[in-house]
Amino acid sequence: MPEADLKKRLLQTLAASSEREAELRRLSAEPPPADPTEWGAKDHVAHLAHWRRYAAQVLTAIRSGTPVPDAVDIDTLNAAVRAAYRGRSADDIKEDALTSYAELARAIDDCSDEDLLKPRPGRQTMAAWEVVPPNGHLHLGDHLAMWHQAHGDEVAADQAQKWMLEVNEAAFTDPRSRAVGEYYLACYYARQGRVTAATTHIKRSLELHPALKEWARTDTDLDQIREEPELRAILG
Repeated sequence: MPEADLKKRLLQTLAASSEREAELRRLSAEPPPADPTEWGAKDHVAHLAHWRRYAAQVLTAIRSGTPVPDAVDIDTLNAAVRAAYRGRSADDIKEDALTSYAELARAIDDCSDEDLLKPRPGRQTMAAWEVVPPNGHLHLGDHLAMWHQAHGDEVAADQAQKWMLEVNEAAFTDPRSRAVGEYYLACYYARQGRVTAATTHIKRSLELHPALKEWARTDTDLDQIREEPELRAILG
């Protein structure tokens, strides 16, 4: 459990994310990629907005005692979200993104401290508040990195991930939250086949929160380095 001022810390991560996401929102007006399978800036912004709104809906449902929205088949859902937003203008997408930040901030603010610490339905080992980081700054860090990598800027991609970790560690000092930030960074390096960097952060993550080992053993984000001796030794 994170220390005091949880609500304040969650809102701070949202503010930092909105500020950092501005670079993607500015680029949303650019023409879409010629290849329809590739993501343009507008696609990233719309996708991120959808999942922030989902986090807001989860918190509202937990606070009010109503059913939590389903998000089981994520790949299908992501494809449907992308198709739904594809024809909308860049201005609409940018406005929707800002609205989603406001909705999530309001959902956090409407929760009491007790609400934020309630178990998350369907994920009983997680508290309600833990829906925010993976749909907030952690998610944004991943998509900023994807955007920069698609444009051949590995330095900017790395910087986006380091920004993500800095935001996470500034807001949360409890071991579990720090472990999640380290794990996200490890997955980023693993997807690129950067074994030493990935295993360094995996090891830190598991030292902080050993229960993540079970997830790591089947996480497809680690498949690129799954057979590397370093990772096999860590996961056992």
